[in-house]
Amino acid sequence: MDTAPTPDGPHPGTDSDTDRFITWYLDELGRRLRDVNTVPVRRYVDLLAETWRADRRVWIIGNGGSATTAAHHAVDLVKTAAVPGQRRLAAQAPANEIGLVTAVANDIGYAEAFAFVLQSYARHGDVLTALSCSGRSPSTVRACEWARAHGLTTVALTGCGGGTVAGLADLHIGVDSDNYGIIEDVHLAISHSVAQSLRNRIRRLTTVEVVEVVETVASG
Repeated sequence: MDTAPTPDGPHPGTDSDTDRFITWYLDELGRRLRDVNTVPVRRYVDLLAETWRADRRVWIIGNGGSATTAAHHAVDLVKTAAVPGQRRLAAQAPANEIGLVTAVANDIGYAEAFAFVLQSYARHGDVLTALSCSGRSPSTVRACEWARAHGLTTVALTGCGGGTVAGLADLHIGVDSDNYGIIEDVHLAISHSVAQSLRNRIRRLTTVEVVEVVETVASG
């Protein structure tokens, strides 16, 4: 893993230092995107397609920048993956439940914030997608523990080696970096690829089902 350049010379922080860092960052982002293992990403699409067919729900959690990525991913799974005339996948980001999450954080403890939401709404057979750069966020770990104990399938998108969350996941998608910006950028790119792949999968599934119905009617 390449490390970020550090300022050198008599005037650190000059334009040349900034240019060098920007170039490094963009090059490093490209490398980490190319290094993504597409096998677990495809398995994630498979899982979401089955979740859609079973009319189950997807819960997506994260803290800080990962909270906004979680919200973005939920929007894409509902809107971008939507196929006209077909049922939409139900996806939610508990971080959007500001009132409930902050009430739990204040009255019980922030580590319980996401688990409390799952306890209130999630059902056996749902999917929990956990975004965590470190894989060690207490609120994310606690939610994954609860999900595993209550029949949810857990997917983890992490960096920094995966941390505790990776070990709790049924499916792990890791980014080989310890730079949180790089990790979050790759997570967002993965989420975009997943949503668009899911839309294509739903189109294919529904087309096949229509063809099968037509063939059955014709043969009958």
